[in-house]
Amino acid sequence: MTGTAPSYVETSLRLSGNPSHPGAFLPTRTEITGVPHAHALVRALPGDGFAQRCIEAGLRVLVQAGYQPVRTVMVSGQGRQASLDFYVEADVAACCELDGALQRQLARLCTSVLPPGLALSVRPLATYVPDGLPAGERGAAERLRRCAGELLGRGGEMNQRLSTVCAYLAALHDAQATADRLGHLDQSLFGQGQEALSWRLRRHGSVEGRALAQALEGLSRAADGALHELGKPYGADHARYQLEQMQRFHEQIERFRSACSPEQPGGPGCESSAA
Repeated sequence: MTGTAPSYVETSLRLSGNPSHPGAFLPTRTEITGVPHAHALVRALPGDGFAQRCIEAGLRVLVQAGYQPVRTVMVSGQGRQASLDFYVEADVAACCELDGALQRQLARLCTSVLPPGLALSVRPLATYVPDGLPAGERGAAERLRRCAGELLGRGGEMNQRLSTVCAYLAALHDAQATADRLGHLDQSLFGQGQEALSWRLRRHGSVEGRALAQALEGLSRAADGALHELGKPYGADHARYQLEQMQRFHEQIERFRSACSPEQPGGPGCESSAA
């Protein structure tokens, strides 16, 4: 019922940056290009027969509406709900209609008061984003730094929360640009997310690299709190503090980059204890 076999399957595993769990892995992301078989999707996801029934229901909704997935993305990992996103060539309104029909089918299948172990959705192909942080868009960090300051200046709790998120994203782009420019940091086979960037900075083996990794992780935690801890007030002082931390991170990573540049091989930032 589900058409041809997958034409392409890609699984991406990224190393966790959690120092208390060395060697732990982040959730597994699997992508299938083309029309998938339900059995191929089930094999890529943990679960039982219920997961297969959910997947078959999702594919049935698409087939009955005259659509086929162009790309399917599955994410699963220990301690989190597995997710499966069907990307189709349709506009936003059509995808929302399809997603609503899919959620109604899932609601008929899952009668428990607990959420199902597998979340499914239908999304426009135009919203598909490949795994990992894109290699440094020129000027992105500077634009995000400016945006963080502007949002803080506008006032209001939501702007203050978004300012903290922009501050983190600016630091993330700074870290990515540094890792891309310094060849000796280009040793991660586990993708380009924040956890991988922290690992690459720590891999440098210097105090400066480890301090930068810790600062980046602190900004990440702050952004996560700003986005998700909505039951707590988020005042201007919170955002102002994170904006200052981001500015200091920017200055610190600029010094680190200059000290470690090939033109200055003996700079203090390049002193490494790594073997």
